[in-house]
Amino acid sequence: AEADDIAVSIGGVGLARADKVSVEMGGIGLAIADDARLSQGFARFMIAREASVEQGLIGTLITGRATVKRTTGVFLLVAGRVDGPVKAVLDWRGGLAFGAAFGLFWALLRRR
Repeated sequence: AEADDIAVSIGGVGLARADKVSVEMGGIGLAIADDARLSQGFARFMIAREASVEQGLIGTLITGRATVKRTTGVFLLVAGRVDGPVKAVLDWRGGLAFGAAFGLFWALLRRR
């Protein structure tokens, strides 16, 4: 979906590209937006200038500013500023270390 404003309630979208993306009790594969909001949902990838999340799960969140209102789980978080209780498995340093280790492992595996 591509539009100025995309709002999904109790549903899902594979790819959303807009100025404002809002998902409530739903899921999204990839969101690219200036302002992205996720409430009680799941997102695989979110890339936004500003992201607001309330009780959600996110695979990868890349944003300039993240605002979290309730406990939220994020696997990989890359953000300029984070406000609120977020549980990130990997921050940018952990992601960089994981990528380097995976690249080394893959290079060694391909030599055989």
